[in-house]
Amino acid sequence: MYLCGISYKKFYDMKILTWLFSCLLFPLLLQAQTQEGLVKTIGRPNRPGKPLSGVTIRMRGQTNTVISNKHGQFSIILKDKQEGDAIVLQHIQKKGYELKDKDLIGRQIVFSSRVPIEIVMVNLKELAEDKRRIEKNAYHKAEENYRDRLAQLEKRFKEKELTELQFKLQHQELQKKYEKYQALIGDMADRYARTDYDRLDSIDKTIYLCIENGELEKADSLIHTVFDPNTVLERNRAAKAEVKAKMELAQQIIDKATSDLEAIKRDREYALRVAILSENLAQEYMAEGNKTQAIACLKKSQEIKTLLYGGQNREVVKVRMKIRELEGTEP
Repeated sequence: MYLCGISYKKFYDMKILTWLFSCLLFPLLLQAQTQEGLVKTIGRPNRPGKPLSGVTIRMRGQTNTVISNKHGQFSIILKDKQEGDAIVLQHIQKKGYELKDKDLIGRQIVFSSRVPIEIVMVNLKELAEDKRRIEKNAYHKAEENYRDRLAQLEKRFKEKELTELQFKLQHQELQKKYEKYQALIGDMADRYARTDYDRLDSIDKTIYLCIENGELEKADSLIHTVFDPNTVLERNRAAKAEVKAKMELAQQIIDKATSDLEAIKRDREYALRVAILSENLAQEYMAEGNKTQAIACLKKSQEIKTLLYGGQNREVVKVRMKIRELEGTEP
């Protein structure tokens, strides 16, 4: 018997194979979740950043590598991951580019199916050009400032405002500062050539442009007159809101685990994930100066690890030491 040109037996065999394939695949789909992300280039004073395609990305513990599309977007399917789990980027590469933040590789980040990862990369050729330009401007301004200040010293010495010893000491101090600044120019140029101007507001851009152009005194003046702590927090409220959303998600997961202590006792892997998440969240709280919440998170990790390993385990002792350090007590 034939069905649309296919024998009934063959059609039946195909149905069996499809059913078997579905049975094998369905549990995997249930256990897999997706981490979205975006790759972009850094923004510069004269050009905004743009999505970067063709970047290969792989997570630690995953065998498959994904590639960012023409919009810079990518999706990584992660097996057995839940909201708030720690994940680690192991490989990010594109020929002619490197990561703006090299420490991103190997750093633990929180998995979220709702919050995408942003990866910022820098074009190596453009990086080298920007560094050369910044170094050139910095050296030029440093030499100019040195000559001007030396001329002022010499004038004061000629006009008898300074003794010979005073002139000699101030000249030596000026020379030391000049040499110290010159030694820092390379690192400074690299730092500011990697700055993502898309993340800066108008005041930041003004300050960074002063630094790039070697106008360090002007930059320093702006920093001291504008950058009071309250202003910094206000101008970075968008970035803080994004971090806060991730922290709230992590806190929800920890709170859920607290209310379901039986699940913690029953599922060792789940318990360990919550303990790691608690310690990661403690670091975030410390970064924003909330010591009380940081200690609470560490105590949750200590409680879980004590259930897992016992009170004298090395992992438990390490967490306990952190708590005592934050509380200001002796071990």
